[in-house]
Amino acid sequence: MKGGPLLCSVTMLSAAISTAYAQQAPAPEKPDQMQSVTVVGSSIKGSRITTALPVTVVTADEIAATGAVDGDDLLRTVPQLGDVFFNPTNQAQTSNTARGDVSSVDLRGAGLGDTLVMLNGRRLVTHPTSNGNNTVPLITYNSSAIPAAGLQSVEVLMEGAGAIYGSDAVAGVVNTITKTNFNGLTGSVQYGTAENTNRHEVNTNLFGGRNFKDGRGNVSLSLSILNRTRQNPSDMPFTANQDKRPLFAGTPWANSGAPDGRGGQSSWINGSVFNGTRQVTSAIKQNGTNITTAAGAFHIQPNTYAGCLVQLGNNLCLGSGGNNQNGNAPGNILRYNNAANDYITVAPSIHRQNALLTGHFDLTDNDTVYGELGLYHAVAHTLTTQPTSLVAVGVPASNYYNPFGPVTFADGTPNPNRIPGLTNVPASGLPLTFTNYRFNDYGPDHIDVTNYQYRYLVGLKGARNGWDYDTGLLYTYATAEDLSDGVDSNALYKQLALSTPDAYNPFNGSCIDGSGGGDCNPSSKAAIDATKIRIARRSRTGLLLADFKLSRPDLFNTWAGPVGVAVGTELRRETQRDDRDPHVNGSMPFYDAVTGLTQPSSATGVNVTPSSSGSRRVAGAFLELAVPLVSEGMNIPLVQSLNMQVAGRYEHYSDFGSVSKPKLALAWDVNNYIRFRGSYSEGFKAPNLETTADYSYGRASSVTDYYKCEADVRAGRLTNWNNCGRGVGVRYFISGNPQLGPETSNTSNIGIVLRPDFLPEALGRFTVTLDRWRINQTGIVGVLGLSNVTANDYLDRVNGGAGDPRIVRAEPNADDIAAFAGTNLKPVGNILDVKDTFLNLQPQKISGYDFNLIWRKKTAGWGSFDGNINVAYMDRYTQLPLSGIANLLEARTAGILNPALPLADLENNRLRNYGKPANKVAFNMTWKLRDWQVGVSANYIGSVLEPGLLADDGTPWEVDNQTLVNGYVQYRFSNAWLKDARIKLGGRNLFDKLPPLAQGGYNGGLYNPYGRYLYLNLSNSF
Repeated sequence: MKGGPLLCSVTMLSAAISTAYAQQAPAPEKPDQMQSVTVVGSSIKGSRITTALPVTVVTADEIAATGAVDGDDLLRTVPQLGDVFFNPTNQAQTSNTARGDVSSVDLRGAGLGDTLVMLNGRRLVTHPTSNGNNTVPLITYNSSAIPAAGLQSVEVLMEGAGAIYGSDAVAGVVNTITKTNFNGLTGSVQYGTAENTNRHEVNTNLFGGRNFKDGRGNVSLSLSILNRTRQNPSDMPFTANQDKRPLFAGTPWANSGAPDGRGGQSSWINGSVFNGTRQVTSAIKQNGTNITTAAGAFHIQPNTYAGCLVQLGNNLCLGSGGNNQNGNAPGNILRYNNAANDYITVAPSIHRQNALLTGHFDLTDNDTVYGELGLYHAVAHTLTTQPTSLVAVGVPASNYYNPFGPVTFADGTPNPNRIPGLTNVPASGLPLTFTNYRFNDYGPDHIDVTNYQYRYLVGLKGARNGWDYDTGLLYTYATAEDLSDGVDSNALYKQLALSTPDAYNPFNGSCIDGSGGGDCNPSSKAAIDATKIRIARRSRTGLLLADFKLSRPDLFNTWAGPVGVAVGTELRRETQRDDRDPHVNGSMPFYDAVTGLTQPSSATGVNVTPSSSGSRRVAGAFLELAVPLVSEGMNIPLVQSLNMQVAGRYEHYSDFGSVSKPKLALAWDVNNYIRFRGSYSEGFKAPNLETTADYSYGRASSVTDYYKCEADVRAGRLTNWNNCGRGVGVRYFISGNPQLGPETSNTSNIGIVLRPDFLPEALGRFTVTLDRWRINQTGIVGVLGLSNVTANDYLDRVNGGAGDPRIVRAEPNADDIAAFAGTNLKPVGNILDVKDTFLNLQPQKISGYDFNLIWRKKTAGWGSFDGNINVAYMDRYTQLPLSGIANLLEARTAGILNPALPLADLENNRLRNYGKPANKVAFNMTWKLRDWQVGVSANYIGSVLEPGLLADDGTPWEVDNQTLVNGYVQYRFSNAWLKDARIKLGGRNLFDKLPPLAQGGYNGGLYNPYGRYLYLNLSNSF
């Protein structure tokens, strides 16, 4: 097995943090107080109202128990966080998708961009490259840029916090807090590996600091360096083959073709013979026998399969019409299998550096200047699939390998590749086009993604006249450069026009045995070198922020005690720039002389996407009051205290106008042991700058041509609508909408906190919380959808219309005219383009329960114990059907459209669908005894359903639940030679459970693509 015996690695956690928490005894707590250790939730220092807010704190010990080495590893262990839609295992074929060292943050699964992520209480910059979800570009914070080393804690505020932090904190806030004010030096190195894979990583961490001026000042530096090797498809059985059907053998889902993820585009071309710039109108003949369809359609295939009409040599032949690669046809083995021969990577190799320099200096006893200087840099290298032809590619008659080429070339040499006996092809030959083609002979695409994040912060805080103040100026920006291989259409056309063996040869097929991603008979090196290019996408996001806050816990006194107040202002400027390669952005178009068409993108297989940029300015002001309504001294039965938080925020967006949003929270202490809490807030999220830009971009996609399916039904060629084979590759153009409105939301939470300190001290101290939460969102940005637009075209045409204007079709050829004969339907050509635009669409409702149990126990002889259980249960996740398809529903019900016509986004209930489990649980336990420390954690993810993988009776495939157990053992040396040195041995997924089987092999948003991961960590402090 690859990877050899069980190897060990290192969970990196700053040894300084481990030392501090290993030696620190819990602070004594008064039995009548339920204290808060959180920063998020309130801007009033010392306010008791923070106890009214549902906050999960992941401590340094809990971070250590998970074995996390970066923010992605860490945040996956928090049950309230949804699936990781952006993740390094996404095998995106083009730079239109965020790639490399990037992972997303999505609290409650409410949607990317609905969770505010902060570092030490101030915003992080968003990742500069978007990712499409149903073609909607989404922006997120990059959790991979957050190091696990050097973190003191992570705070997750699980409710809307727009009134405090900005109205875009729809689902809540994630605040990462770094260790600062350290005096000394600690270093560690970790080696880790995922068993039986090529995935190995070395993580080195340094954390040091120095006090100066008699402790009035401190400078601390955290440095983390990670080197991780790539993971290959052959490492795991569920990634080794793109065709996952054998994994479902013996189940009711064995007959489904959905798990076959192999591409229909391969190096076995489908071609059409042209006359001028149009397809021929009668079949090409050899010695009087038809060898193409009436429209000149043909294909290349191995000569061992049925359907050969003309032998071409090299075990190849030519057949009429399209290449049959469906179902049980012999040509099915020729479909493109990108996992074969490790021509792609499951996860990229990553070289990452994180550095954060913090400092502060007490100018006076009341005033402190502070600052942060941060740098994140990562380089990721991955392999992915070769480019494909999205539109027909013209091959001039002069091409050396054209089977319908001239009898003799221009230099007088005979053509060895013209089919003999052609009776209706002129001696000068005919051009042709090919489609459905993948450029396998170029080898896999090499992708290099370089990410940077810079952070500069200077601030001043202190206290004057009973007021605490804090002001800062933050400038942070992120860049991403995505370099990938591509094919230049202009250079390709020149190479296709050559009459020498150095011409590009699209007629040579691939591997006869269908052995996947390679090409056993490639074009010449000269042809490939002349046409291969590197395509660059360079993106940047920026954030300039200035803020000022004032607070005091005792503005004035009431009958119940002092009223706390916080006021503040914030000005920020957000920028986004996306510079596309000249081959892609429309500045270097391609004219195809065979088809007579101009393509705005000259990168073969990549749709045009213009460069874009945008910015917005946001000015905000907030007011927060912490109001005591009942105090203990008032002696009101069953009300020891009642505290209220009232907050409001006003924001003005330069592109969306003004908005005001409120927040209200209550904390009711019945006695020392029972507290009820509740909150309500409203949110507002402006659409990201990509969706409002006044331009269109294209994406490669495929859709079923429902109108042609209807013709097949009427002609008797199709008896089961679900078996319609009219799928076609199209260019899907989506337009930005400057008229988009904002997304709005409201969130609510009600819960109970139990602190049964009356229990015997021998049992330890417990804290139990239970919360009920809801999120309602309206105006979510989306699109009508490719299939719905195509269905609308179907409806208009069967009613005698000219079709949906958003659908662009080719003129019908002879084959199309023959297919529509006798159907009483007007013939149409293939769909080429589908156009759509961003809209404010359906409302979304999410709700559930959170349960948390915290236990702490300290003994004289057995050490100390700290543990917690965090349960997230979601009972609702619904979206109303799209608002733009009522006419389609009515027509389907009336029988105008086929009753089996699928319509997208009709499903109301999304709970347990699309990677949204109903249950997630995290467990942590840490035991410390003198020089020993042991940590154990476990994570449970509930089962989910896959609506795209159905049994014959329509039952969806269930992706099983899974529980992973992590743990470590650490020993601290305390002799003179090894002062404070530590050795830690641990692992994630100790029982070596592979991710549960899914349609694509596994679900990368919920699970890692490997089993047991072991690590060894060595650290020392000086």
